[in-house]
Amino acid sequence: MKLSSLAKKIVFIETIAFCTLFLWWPGLLRAGQHQQEAGFSITGQRWEEAEKLFRSDPRWLGGDGASSVNLGIKRVLWLFGDSFINTKGSSTRRDAVMVRNSIAVQSGRNPAKAAMRFYWKSRGGKPASFFREEGDEWFWPGSGVSFKGTLIIFLVRVHGSKNDLGFEPCGWKAVLVQNPESVPLAWGVRSLACPVTGRILVGSSSLLIKDGYLYAFGTDWKDNSVYLARWQVGNAFRGDLSRPQWWMGSAGGWADAKPAGLKPVPVLSGGQVEFTVHYEPLLKAFLMVQTLSLQEPCLAMHSSPGLTGPWTGPECFFQPPQKTPPGLLIYAGKAHKVFKGADLTLTYAVNTTDKVRIMDDMSIYYPMVLKAKISLKR
Repeated sequence: MKLSSLAKKIVFIETIAFCTLFLWWPGLLRAGQHQQEAGFSITGQRWEEAEKLFRSDPRWLGGDGASSVNLGIKRVLWLFGDSFINTKGSSTRRDAVMVRNSIAVQSGRNPAKAAMRFYWKSRGGKPASFFREEGDEWFWPGSGVSFKGTLIIFLVRVHGSKNDLGFEPCGWKAVLVQNPESVPLAWGVRSLACPVTGRILVGSSSLLIKDGYLYAFGTDWKDNSVYLARWQVGNAFRGDLSRPQWWMGSAGGWADAKPAGLKPVPVLSGGQVEFTVHYEPLLKAFLMVQTLSLQEPCLAMHSSPGLTGPWTGPECFFQPPQKTPPGLLIYAGKAHKVFKGADLTLTYAVNTTDKVRIMDDMSIYYPMVLKAKISLKR
């Protein structure tokens, strides 16, 4: 007997919620891990003007995650995971199509005047993932970075599995876009050859360019250890990611490969699959922002004078108001430098395991946006 369209959608929604649990569950064990406190504080408040931008297209009814990439000339690329698309005009998720990923381009930095355009592909007359599935494997966006008019986006590769959830991450992929100034549907997207890195999802969290290198943070999705890889910028943006250097710890430094008896050393434990790292001039340090865990879903921060550490924290600095109601999942905390009017823009995701609520509750599954201020402690 064939599943009805609604039944199929319910199964898919359950998969989304379980996926969240699957990728974030290891962090539960580290919810109480605290280290040296940072010498600054971050405060945040809801930013409704910015949130409205993510609700400005009646066809795009919410997306998972939310990573941002500065494209220059007041343009920002947003990357989303599983997304609801309804091209029928009813503005309801009940007859929407779920695609594995979608994107948006923000024009302008003032949220009161900025615009947001959302993009997905179309196949067979129906909405489809922007980054197409490959056989039985699909992709959730990780992070991206642009350099001299070229864009690289890292994606998490996922496939079906015989585990209790029926799926698991199976690696990562990177694509190169040589014309990101064009309309996304006209992009020339080229897949890059990437090394096999086991459980480490390279680029799932954050990318930075510094001192002639492209740095990529990646998390071991089973134990939440965070690793750091890098490439020379010229090689990376010519499309060569085949030979990353790995941080081998203070004794080993950076190495091209894995010599016998020497393995990459985590720069941090208790990270999440999704987080952000950026250099914060006010602090003269690097700032990492993540959601601490599903059990303790605060926004937490780490800081460090260098990308390889040592990192302070984690230190909770914001408790989402959605923490109290039962049945909600809070995750994917990130920081962005995308809007004027705040030291930082913060986002996090709110999901649910309730297959009916996710379709009817339009207050969740859109990015939650905060206006944040950084203050030095005296």
